[in-house]
Amino acid sequence: MGNFIFALSIILAGLLFGRGLRVLLDKGVIPSAKRMHTILKACTMAALLVVNPIIIMGAFWNVQLDEPRLILLPVLGAATLCLGGALALAAAKWMKMDRAQTGAMFSSGMYTNLGSFGNLFCFVFLGEVSLVFVAMFRLLEDLIYYLVGFPIAQSYGEKRAGEARKSAWRKIMTNPFIIMTFLAIIIGGVLNVSSWNRPAFYAGFNSFLVPLFTILLVVPTGFNLKVSAAKGFIKESMLIGAIKYVIVPVTVTLIGVASGLHLVYDGIPLKVVIVLSAMPPGFTSLVPPQLFKLDMDLANSSWLINTALLLVLLPILFFIVSL
Repeated sequence: MGNFIFALSIILAGLLFGRGLRVLLDKGVIPSAKRMHTILKACTMAALLVVNPIIIMGAFWNVQLDEPRLILLPVLGAATLCLGGALALAAAKWMKMDRAQTGAMFSSGMYTNLGSFGNLFCFVFLGEVSLVFVAMFRLLEDLIYYLVGFPIAQSYGEKRAGEARKSAWRKIMTNPFIIMTFLAIIIGGVLNVSSWNRPAFYAGFNSFLVPLFTILLVVPTGFNLKVSAAKGFIKESMLIGAIKYVIVPVTVTLIGVASGLHLVYDGIPLKVVIVLSAMPPGFTSLVPPQLFKLDMDLANSSWLINTALLLVLLPILFFIVSL
């Protein structure tokens, strides 16, 4: 129970602190909006380019990956994102939404908070050993977003559908977040098979880094939070909730069970799948609507309502992975 409260407090503290910064800026207590945005952007960059690679490197350095069934984790990660997007499109068609709303629904269904939320919950609920499985589950995340997510979202917007596809691979190959993630995995893997043992302090170091990673990402999220967005699109947001908290995790978990993930590493890979497949829309779900002039009100509403729903459903998730 203490772990659950700790994880929840990290997220709430980060959101409230970020929201407090926004209030202070709006009241003129913080004089420079430009400087504040620069600082918050630096927080995000530090989390993704420095803190997260160190966490991933340490996780791969310390684990023995000799189970072939683990190759399924990246596939299940990709399936989680694609299934969420496909079901969101089906829901939009069922509700007879216009193109801008359909694109926003798709973004909410596909783009998922695997990082700041999923990473923290796995670490707190399942321990440091889960981090390597988190990294494997997320291995294809950015590839899916660039090769599938952005082109489909763009096809429902005002720009021409062919533009994203022309530069997708170039964006992937030059994306610093993808490069740093793969470098961290490679370096951690090399250290794993080397004669150098991971220092004993690293486990305690990760106990500091994982919450720090979440804080650095959640504070900017709280700063950009639009509480008024929750007033509309309740039905649409609840449909996204049903997709992301029921249909997708149940489907992906059943595939994991059928593949025997519960039989390896004390079942931790399957528990990681359960946690990560049940995460809400990420803040990145707001990026395609902004870029392609989709329905921002729907996207904002879905993000806010489903993030709040997670806080309600989190005790159930904690109970499931504690069995």
